Amino acid sequence: MLRRLVPGLLLTGLCVCTPPAEPPARPPPRLVLWAWERPEDLRFLSPADAEVAFLAATVHLTEESFRVVPRRQPLRLPPGLRPRATVRLEMRGGASLAHVPEALRQRVAEGLVDVARRMDAAGLQLDFDARESEHPAYLRLLEEVRARLPQGTPLSITALVSWCTRDGWLTRAPVEEVVPQWFRMGADGAAHEARLRRAPVAPCLHSLGVAMDEWRAPPSFASTVYVFNPRPWTALAFQTARSKVVTQVVTP
Repeated sequence: MLRRLVPGLLLTGLCVCTPPAEPPARPPPRLVLWAWERPEDLRFLSPADAEVAFLAATVHLTEESFRVVPRRQPLRLPPGLRPRATVRLEMRGGASLAHVPEALRQRVAEGLVDVARRMDAAGLQLDFDARESEHPAYLRLLEEVRARLPQGTPLSITALVSWCTRDGWLTRAPVEEVVPQWFRMGADGAAHEARLRRAPVAPCLHSLGVAMDEWRAPPSFASTVYVFNPRPWTALAFQTARSKVVTQVVTP
């Protein structure tokens, strides 16, 4: 009887085991190069490899008037690459956006949209370090810009990392993209970085801005990474940035 049972027991212990299926490879993040106010020759880029957001203008704003200072430096791009326009908004003379009259704010909104229209940009991005007291006024400005942009034109804003780790005012912003700036975070940078990695607010879950001269590994959730370079872009700098992003985000 035992001789008959042993082979059966041995066969029962055998199984055909297959290793678990490998998860599908994660696509690399979309890469966007910030081209700031200096001569930039980006003709080495392939439109399939990266996009470009260029500083198109700076708006100087007080509580009585505003002035649009257009880009003065040349920007050279490869054929087929349509960039997005970034506009830097700066309050001057101690002014606060919270105290800008509605009529002036509407004129500013029209000026911002006009920049994107004149540049035939693929989208408009606003770069403004709004203080907490300015958040409601900034939301109103964004609503007025959104209402004036041609249908289908994406609206993006940069953001301080601290905006992405507390109150949910950003969830009310009428924008397609929020880009937390993962650099120049100040004395509380390490704390903000830890909080963003742990529990970012919803609008900050997709894009991120990093800097070549203050590199921090982007969080794994970033599907679009903007890269700021304090020096003119070169093919080597671009390859370095792309390699770092792919290595640290796709295979952290």
